[in-house]
Amino acid sequence: MAPDRHRLIEGMLRHYPFVIKNFRAYFQNLYRRKILKSSVVTPYSAIFYATHKCNLDCSYCTQKNPEVFSEELDTATTIRLFHKLRKDVDTLLITGGECTIRPDIEELVRAAREDVKFRSILIVTNGVLLDKRKAMLKHLNGIICSLDAITHDPSEPMSKSAAVPRVKENLLMAKELLPPGSITVSCVLELWNIEEAEKILAFCQEHDFQFSVQSAQNNGKYPNFTFIKDQRYQRFVDKLIDMREKGEAKINGTPKLLRTMLRFEEFKCYPTMFPRVYPNGDIFYPCEVLRKIAGNVLEEGSISAAFERGRRIYGEAPQCKNNCFLFGNVLSSYYVEDFWGLAADTVRTH
Repeated sequence: MAPDRHRLIEGMLRHYPFVIKNFRAYFQNLYRRKILKSSVVTPYSAIFYATHKCNLDCSYCTQKNPEVFSEELDTATTIRLFHKLRKDVDTLLITGGECTIRPDIEELVRAAREDVKFRSILIVTNGVLLDKRKAMLKHLNGIICSLDAITHDPSEPMSKSAAVPRVKENLLMAKELLPPGSITVSCVLELWNIEEAEKILAFCQEHDFQFSVQSAQNNGKYPNFTFIKDQRYQRFVDKLIDMREKGEAKINGTPKLLRTMLRFEEFKCYPTMFPRVYPNGDIFYPCEVLRKIAGNVLEEGSISAAFERGRRIYGEAPQCKNNCFLFGNVLSSYYVEDFWGLAADTVRTH
């Protein structure tokens, strides 16, 4: 136990603002659940969809035109929206669509850091345009680059496989400009790309990138239970968990979280922990999948005010019968329901 305690204390001292934030959120959520009897937990990090436009066409994507549309605000109004978000959270994740499609993305990222004072800013990107958006890298804490294959296949120009050479070059370029350990390569796992996921994992090990994985969802909502009947899928999941336990690769999530997410085990989602905001400022309640809008953050003034409006209209966040097995959803469950177990599991596996 002593080495674990020692690592825990070292980590707490090294990342004390992050630790304080976690403990504050934990006790706030405990009060909300036990005293107020509310399932609407404290927002932890805002997810902002900068655009629904994209330069690729991935089959599993649920956030692209024309299926999904939200009007983009101009630069100044978007920055004003960031100020409203900052009242509740100090972490901002910018996604899409493909966020680097926006011509003002560099100014938005700069303003989020320098003017709005977010403590941490991440972007989710397919990596194709990173070399055209270099100016934003110095303001980021990290990037999450999505890949579903590492083998170059130019036969489908709008696929990620066709863009692999450029994406790899851009990731290596970004590695030179970003802080160490700040690049994550995220893979959406399907039965066709299990071998490719193995290669992506090896690519991450070679370049000291973090590897993140989740399974593709049916209609963007439900787990595909045929995955767990596939022996190749099960072997890959076993391999990931074993490597994570032994510390042989940087893999996002603790072994327990990976088991829940990739084997579709039961969990309780707290979606308001990661509020999702569309380009026009609309915020979903309790989650984007249910397509219920709590209000507009610009009009309501904050995430909290919008969520309170959503709770008045729709009631408490329901417990879904079919869970979306996405990383953030599963993380919210462990963070709220098993905070101390998550912390201990994290310490043991680092």
